[in-house]
Amino acid sequence: MLCANANAQTSAALKSVGTITVGITPAGLAITPDSRFAYVANNNNYGIAGGDTVSVLNVRNNTFVQTISDASFNEPYTVTINATGTKAYVTNSNAETITIIDIPSNTVSGIIAGFDGPSGMVITPDGTRAYVNNYGGPGGVGSGNGTTVRVVDLATNSIIGAPITVSLAPAALAISPDGKFVYSINYVDGNPGTGTISVIETSTNTVVATIPGFSGPFAIAITPNGRFAYVTNFGSNNFAPFGTTVSVVNLRNNTVTATINVGIQPSGIAITPDGKYAYLTNYNTLYAGPGFTDLTAGEGTVNIIDIATNTVIPPTLAVGESPSAIAITPNGKNAT
Repeated sequence: MLCANANAQTSAALKSVGTITVGITPAGLAITPDSRFAYVANNNNYGIAGGDTVSVLNVRNNTFVQTISDASFNEPYTVTINATGTKAYVTNSNAETITIIDIPSNTVSGIIAGFDGPSGMVITPDGTRAYVNNYGGPGGVGSGNGTTVRVVDLATNSIIGAPITVSLAPAALAISPDGKFVYSINYVDGNPGTGTISVIETSTNTVVATIPGFSGPFAIAITPNGRFAYVTNFGSNNFAPFGTTVSVVNLRNNTVTATINVGIQPSGIAITPDGKYAYLTNYNTLYAGPGFTDLTAGEGTVNIIDIATNTVIPPTLAVGESPSAIAITPNGKNAT
C-alpha cells in the first residue's frame, strides 16, 4: 500500500512518501473522516488460509496499526466508513454478507446478511440508509451475473424494500452529495461500449435513467458540487480488450461529455475535496503469453486529471503492482 502527498498536484513535489505492507491482494480502502486512519480490505483471491483480513493504517505517519481477522470475512472487497467515523462496513464479495467493524475498538460488531456477492456500498448523507450492489457470488447467481442493488436500514442493519434491478454486473456505486441519486456502474461483459450507469432516485428507489457507452466500468467518483461523475473504463476481466480511458458524465443531463486517455486498465478513482483534481490508478496487468496465459503485472501508475480542463497533467506517479483502488484523505493532504 503506497501513500503519496496530494498537496502539490502540478509540481515535481508530488511523490510517494511511504509504502506500508498490508495483507494479501489488497482491494478497496476507506479513510476515516478525521483523516487519521485507513481501513484496507485484503481480498485474498488466492484463498490462503487466514488471509481474509482488514488492515488498519495510520495515514498521518504512514505506519501499520493492526490486522483485523474474523470468520465472517470472505474475500473482503470494499470498505465504507460512516460520516461519524464509528463504523466500517466491509463487503464480502465471495459471500452474502457485509461485516461491520466498530472503529473505536477495531472489533467486528455485527453482520448484515442477504446479499449476493456484494462489492460496493454507499451511505446516504443523513446516515440512515445504505445502498449495496450485488455483483453475484458463488452462493447466488454466480460472479458477474448479478443485476440488483439492495437498500439497508442502518438502524436495524437489515435489508428493506424490494431489489432494485439494474444492468448486468453492477461493479461499484456512488451517491450524489445531496443524497438524491445513487449511480450504479454496470460492468456487463467488459467489451467496448457495453457498460452502463443505472441512475437510482433515492426517494422512490427506482431506476430513472440508464447511461450507456462504457467499457468495463470499474470505479466512479462524483465531484463535490455533484455536477460530474468520473468513471474508469478498465476493460475486460480477461484483460483483452483492456481499457485506457476515463469517461466524464454530466449528471445534469446524464450524458457522457468527455473521454480522457490515461494509462492501461484504469481502475480506482478519487477526487480531491476541493474538486480540482481526480487521481486514478492504472492496474497495468496483462497476459504475456498466448491464449490468456502468463498473467504479468507491470508497473502500476497514478494519473492526475485537471477537472477544469479534463486533461491529464504531470507528474505520472509510479506505484506498486496492480493498484486497484485509491482514496484521498478528507483534509486533502494525502492519497493512499
